[in-house]
Amino acid sequence: MQVQIEREIQIRASRSSAVLTQAIQIFRSYLEPTSVPTAPEYYRARNFLKEGKAFYDQTIQDAKKLLGPIPIYAAKDFEGWRSQALIKNKIVVKGETLEELRAELTVDDFVKTMMSAEEVETYLKTYYDEQKSGKRKLANIKIRMILDKLASLVAEGQELQKTAQRKQQGLPI
Repeated sequence: MQVQIEREIQIRASRSSAVLTQAIQIFRSYLEPTSVPTAPEYYRARNFLKEGKAFYDQTIQDAKKLLGPIPIYAAKDFEGWRSQALIKNKIVVKGETLEELRAELTVDDFVKTMMSAEEVETYLKTYYDEQKSGKRKLANIKIRMILDKLASLVAEGQELQKTAQRKQQGLPI
């Protein structure tokens, strides 16, 4: 059922963020000099990282279904229905200018769970013009911002995993 995807994209993204953040924290505590290389935290963090990455991958698939091109075989009223569902579920943004987007995204409950107001501000300054150009739709910047945040968490977790793996194997860090 299509309606479920609109709700689940936020749930999966939030869960991915929480699990990835937890993995990063565990890796950092494992990498402290007081931690023993044989501590089980390495495997726990690795499993959290794997689970968070799986949620991230599913979130990307859901975003492509919701925001990607409309299939050729779709009904004529599908585009209108989809845009109404995206607005109703607060997946897309309404603002057109940088100030409107900043105001809308800094008070958005979903965005606040994953990013601070400063991070939103920095992201908009960096990617606002890029999002308006080409085939991209400015309304999709919210999901793109969340996916970029999750991608950075995945990358940070993978880097920490490499370092933690060296420690776990007894190699110099």
